[in-house]
Amino acid sequence: MSDERLLNRRRFLLGAGGVTLAGIAAAGAALDARASAQAGVRMVALGQQPAGLPVSQHAWEQTMARDQFGNAIGPSYDRLIMFDVRGRPTPAYARLLESTLRRLERTYAWGPAGLLFTVGWSHAYFKQVLGVSSPVPQAKALSDFELPTIDDYHLCIHLACDDPVRLEAAERLLVASLAPALRRRETRTGFAGAGLPAAHQHVGGIPAGDPVPRDSPLFMGFKSALKKNQATEQAVTIPDGQFAQGTTMTVSYMHLRLQSWYQDLSYAQRVARMYSPQTTPADVSRFTTDARSNPGQINQAISHYGVVGHSQASARARVNGRPIILRRDFDTVDGGLAGLHFVSLQRTIEDFIKTRTAMNQSGAQLINPAVTETVNNGINEFIFVLRRANYILPSRAQRSFPLLPGRAAVL
Repeated sequence: MSDERLLNRRRFLLGAGGVTLAGIAAAGAALDARASAQAGVRMVALGQQPAGLPVSQHAWEQTMARDQFGNAIGPSYDRLIMFDVRGRPTPAYARLLESTLRRLERTYAWGPAGLLFTVGWSHAYFKQVLGVSSPVPQAKALSDFELPTIDDYHLCIHLACDDPVRLEAAERLLVASLAPALRRRETRTGFAGAGLPAAHQHVGGIPAGDPVPRDSPLFMGFKSALKKNQATEQAVTIPDGQFAQGTTMTVSYMHLRLQSWYQDLSYAQRVARMYSPQTTPADVSRFTTDARSNPGQINQAISHYGVVGHSQASARARVNGRPIILRRDFDTVDGGLAGLHFVSLQRTIEDFIKTRTAMNQSGAQLINPAVTETVNNGINEFIFVLRRANYILPSRAQRSFPLLPGRAAVL
């Protein structure tokens, strides 16, 4: 990519990101003022935890309904809340966080009809706050055409359920209760499920005329979370060691540019870019548990068709025919622009890197000049990665300030 194109892309991304983040500091000013008046974090009552909750925070699927083919129906609404730790944490910080999380668990049943959530800790938390080695690497750009800002938040709480009002209430509880120990820096919101993208499509990045199909679960018009094109929760769970029964999480915030997706491409051409050029619209209508996309025919796709499918390229990272990441992504209209919060769970961050790198289909231009890093190459032309970060999701028992000295004595 030329220097001029990189510069123009950077200007686009920084401008769009500014819209999304504007006003965050002002929104939390009142809470910050109250927190600064606190003499310190006091030891609070811990409270009981409901019986029967899974050991792993990310164990959500047993609570979900299933469609006629056995695919899990995920929560309709999601919220990512980013925090920083205030000052030097003490065991009282861990007790305050754990007490608040248990209050959520007592208030709402575990599941989409109640509330699901995970608590993730970043590279910055381990290195900057605790001064210890981080179990996850710092995030980075994963292609020549990506220019993401790497988030430096300490903590990410992912809330999900079928009621957006409940998510707002849960966030208010978290922010108010945790203010002495944690400062909220940003909230990201979104949705996924049949009909929701169509209802939210009157935003920047999507052309006029209501092109998003009425029953589509995502803005780009195709099903995503089929059970055989997802890793299982067990497959992404860390089996042993310090963070056994946990997992890792990568969070990427992307803007979608769908004007040309809907205006310049026919449905068959969108199918070719989402799945593979060997896939037909009739094939898509028959997808039930997996979106088969012929990864073994990728050289034919490049040389003969001059188009690479997104699923076709990504599938090269599968192991024994199964993906190695579990996607919990959702669409967003944060900042008035169509976007995607791509939440990926995997046993190691390297599994995410392998999958994301496979999307690039590097070297395709050497076979056919019509396929570049972004042109005729899956959906790379239509997504712009603005931000990215990596997190560790410990087990439920270790979720509150992991590795903090003295935490075990108060929990």
